[in-house]
Amino acid sequence: MSWNYDTSLNRVQNHLDGMGEIEVEKLVRDADLNSLLSETTCRDIFGAHVYADVPNFADLATMTAEGEDYRRIIQALHIYEREVARIVEGEDIFDGVRIHFQGAKLHALFFRPIDDAEEIATRAVLLQMVLRHFLCCVFNPEFPKLPNLSVSGGADLGSAIGTKNGHKGDRELLFLGAPANYAAKILTGTDTLRVTAAIYEALPETLQDYFTAVEDDRLDVVVYEINGISTEEMDQLLADHGIDWDRAASLQRLRDDKLVYPLNRIEYSDAEVLIDIDSLGITNNKRVLAASVFGDVSGFTAYIDGTVGENDEESALRVLHAIRKEMSAIVRHDFSGIRVQFQGDRVQALFHMPKGDEKRIAVRAVDTAIALQSAMELVIKKLLPEAKELGMAVGISIGTTLVSKLGTRGHRDRICIGDVVEEAARYQEGCAGGEIAVPESVREHLEEALQKLFVWNSDRGLYVGTNLTQDKVERAQKAALFKQPVYVASGLAGVRVTSQPTVGSRSFVPSSSFGE
Repeated sequence: MSWNYDTSLNRVQNHLDGMGEIEVEKLVRDADLNSLLSETTCRDIFGAHVYADVPNFADLATMTAEGEDYRRIIQALHIYEREVARIVEGEDIFDGVRIHFQGAKLHALFFRPIDDAEEIATRAVLLQMVLRHFLCCVFNPEFPKLPNLSVSGGADLGSAIGTKNGHKGDRELLFLGAPANYAAKILTGTDTLRVTAAIYEALPETLQDYFTAVEDDRLDVVVYEINGISTEEMDQLLADHGIDWDRAASLQRLRDDKLVYPLNRIEYSDAEVLIDIDSLGITNNKRVLAASVFGDVSGFTAYIDGTVGENDEESALRVLHAIRKEMSAIVRHDFSGIRVQFQGDRVQALFHMPKGDEKRIAVRAVDTAIALQSAMELVIKKLLPEAKELGMAVGISIGTTLVSKLGTRGHRDRICIGDVVEEAARYQEGCAGGEIAVPESVREHLEEALQKLFVWNSDRGLYVGTNLTQDKVERAQKAALFKQPVYVASGLAGVRVTSQPTVGSRSFVPSSSFGE
């Protein structure tokens, strides 16, 4: 299994040749986005993007708990995602779009009523309030044997391009542009609900009173945090804005789900063969030693936002579709990994075979990262010169991971959850284009020549490889060979240099300068 330049070049060229003409129009009326959007039918959608994460679930999934204790974690995650999806998409509740769950992190969109900034922003804020109250006052009491869970939220408002691509049954909604990206960036990982200035300024004054402005030192911007709010205040706000969320009804649905998905029906096991993630579900889960890989197209949000002003979104989408399809091909076909999910312009991949072989899993993950870099630098930029300012940023980590497919029927999401999944995502988010970031637990498994290409970064506490395309790695590996003993023999055919001793040969180690 390996990446091949000619194969990659042909794959991308064939995709470009068969892609067809892309159309981007403004969304001006209500629509079922799953039915409307495709690779070539795209829409500029004004809306509020909301992320709501429950970081505790990653810690719980990594625990050494066994039996009923671990099944309870899976049950809780499944039931949580089911009820949150109902709250988000219920026509009588929030009437939003559940784009997907990324592990325990929800990505939702509000775009109705069309172009009504105040109403859209209001729904984004009230959803965050409801989810905090739901976890604290409804969900946690129903799962008393688990630690108390808390939610971290982020929301932004503006226009983003909606599209949809993938392979046959695993096509996914994608949203490209600052609001879809920035809402996730302002998450804190703690029990904090945040919105951008765009959301805050669109709210009615009655809601603005519930916020405090704070400085985000990471992003060097002012964001707004939702203050604590009493049950009575929240109920009044929901009534004032026509949001009919009923906590008693939510509690009853949780209890009904616990009866439908009892602990004795939930199974989990290691994997003897490559996981078919779409065959998994609440009764069939996998807990494996795995490497998580996140590969992000660095600079793409700024790139696509720039093309909007020039009315050249079609060109940017053509670039993205080509990159994403090649990302998927590299993971699935070149290295027999699992393409878990696309998250905007980022791919999430998982490697767990050979079973329990940490060294070979780590090596395969790093080889995949190098292939992603190679495809971007050597293939994409050759066929699509307009991508010259883009880069590939990759983060990798390895450890125990829960793998499943959970949620509501017909809308189940691929789930990979655990501390190492969060670490790999965080490592990638700290990378610039052209960088691959790994911890020592991954680097230690690489051959010496490759280890030397990863340099310790004390600020990040990681090893970082820069511009590691396949040709650069191969040169380093070949150079390393000349630092080992070689054997020289002479005869009628002339002088022969080999890496193995032969009859009459003499050994010597070339000078270090020859191996550079």
